[in-house]
Amino acid sequence: MFSISTPQQYAHLSVEHDLAVPLQLNDEELIRPASRWTLRHLIAYRLLVNPEKGFLDTFKPDHDQQCPVCIGTGDHLQQHLDHEKTTALTEDPCPANLFKAKESELMQLQHGAFWVSLARAMRLEQLGERNHPNRDRKAVERPDFVNPTTIIKGSSSPTRPSSSEFELSMGDFDEDQHDNRRSKPEEVTVHLVMTFLQHSLCLCLMQDPNALTEVRVRIERVKTDACINSLHATTAEDDGGICRMRWRTIGWSMENPYFALIEAKRTFQRLHIDDKSGEIHPIVSNETLAQCFGEAIVAWTANRQLLGQDYRRCSVFLIAAASTFVRFVHFQFGSHYADLLDATDAEAQEALIADGEKDTYVQMRSSKWLNLQTSQGRRIALCHVLALLRWHGEHSFGAEMAQTSMAPGDSDTSMDETDSE
Repeated sequence: MFSISTPQQYAHLSVEHDLAVPLQLNDEELIRPASRWTLRHLIAYRLLVNPEKGFLDTFKPDHDQQCPVCIGTGDHLQQHLDHEKTTALTEDPCPANLFKAKESELMQLQHGAFWVSLARAMRLEQLGERNHPNRDRKAVERPDFVNPTTIIKGSSSPTRPSSSEFELSMGDFDEDQHDNRRSKPEEVTVHLVMTFLQHSLCLCLMQDPNALTEVRVRIERVKTDACINSLHATTAEDDGGICRMRWRTIGWSMENPYFALIEAKRTFQRLHIDDKSGEIHPIVSNETLAQCFGEAIVAWTANRQLLGQDYRRCSVFLIAAASTFVRFVHFQFGSHYADLLDATDAEAQEALIADGEKDTYVQMRSSKWLNLQTSQGRRIALCHVLALLRWHGEHSFGAEMAQTSMAPGDSDTSMDETDSE
């Protein structure tokens, strides 16, 4: 699993793979869609992965001062909540009959639509037994292969030891149930995340009813085209996101589709369970990480005016989801990363990274995985959603106003209802 976090570690890996800048990839690799990026792209595009934290580092100082979920009320708070609805979502346990209840019964509850989507993600597939012909299978021995459905119990954490952020003991975990969830369509996970975000933004958060803008869940997938290094065209498609809408004389229009991207998988392929704490760590494959990284790079490259050209705002946020887990991810582009992507030959890129005064890395920071089955997981996830909105309120509104002045057709973004690649 890719866990390079310092320039020194990166330098060793770069030498090992003889790869340090994007234009050292071959032409086929350079035009691959983000969904097909690999470890080589993580290296060439210079990603550094910071250790995950209980709360995303980017938001932590502001969260400690401004979070209405944790602080409650106060004149200094920028946001206000419907506390009854917030309590029902983040403090009350899941309905006792979640596995057995009819959807019509769950829909009668407060946040009923969320409980329905959570139940769908948790329940076993009721497909009945299938009879398949038996075949003798001979395992092919490959020294670099790890069974993708392996659950690693009791081993040291692939990132670092940490305290549990939600309660889910070893006794509560059913390996067969995990394998079964891997067969669920990706759309089940997408729908769960969308529903949670919608309830967070529209029911828990009290947005200004007189404002001409509203932050919403973006259910449409966005397919983005970008030309990196002015030579190689590539694409990325997300699974939805969080957006800001603006009221105009003709109706509501999308002002910023990129408050956060969503990238969902049916479930995680591997788990690490800490024997001491009982904490579960979904293990993200290099390919999944590369896809998320690629989506962030393509979105930022195609929308620099909107997503920031100065260092403080050179950011893309992504909500990763698998099964009932979510994680909040922040990709921050170095002060000279745009120059790296704009250079048209490998020699110019190599000269740029050789200058120790210029930051040509992308820093990735992330929260731990939060389980929406637990009240604590839902609470911390809501805290992150609210912190995300405050971050954009402070950093990106000027860029959004500039974007709205662009002539129609200037954007490289298109809405696409089709499935992701």
